[in-house]
Amino acid sequence: MAEEEEDQAAEYGEEGEAPPIEDSGPSRLPQFIVLIFVILIGQGAAGYYLITQVFYAGLVEEPEEDVEKTRDRPVFEIDEPQLYALAEMTVNPPNNEGIRFLTARVTIELDSPEALAVLGEALAAAQLHDLVFATLANTRFNDMDDAKDREDIKVKLKEEINASPILSEIGEVTNVYFERFVLQ
Repeated sequence: MAEEEEDQAAEYGEEGEAPPIEDSGPSRLPQFIVLIFVILIGQGAAGYYLITQVFYAGLVEEPEEDVEKTRDRPVFEIDEPQLYALAEMTVNPPNNEGIRFLTARVTIELDSPEALAVLGEALAAAQLHDLVFATLANTRFNDMDDAKDREDIKVKLKEEINASPILSEIGEVTNVYFERFVLQ
């Protein structure tokens, strides 16, 4: 028996030392990796469900349209505007500081198709172009600089065209638009 104790002491080292740890088999690292992977997939699925079904349910599914409600809305017919566009014109408005230029493209809105037909004639179109050209050429450069000034010019053009015999009793100008208005 003493011999056995000596053999064990020689095998394990001196007295009081712990016996060496034996290899208990394969590592548990692959099991932890699989467990982490399963947890991440579960969290992703839970997040997808919460986002699509709970928080933003309306984004995933198209809302059902109520056909009756769309038919109950009133339908307004909008008359097509009667527009007459003048050719682009370049004028030299009066200015004390030097030579200045205005390039403008004017469109006129009329109240009736008959008035538009009258402006389709060559004489009426030439008279209208001359009237607009003269009005712009006689307006001082400083009176065209601001947005309010341009609105005043539109009103002045509208009044002068309506006062002229071009459209006489057939119709009148309802609005004047500047498609292009460049001061230099």
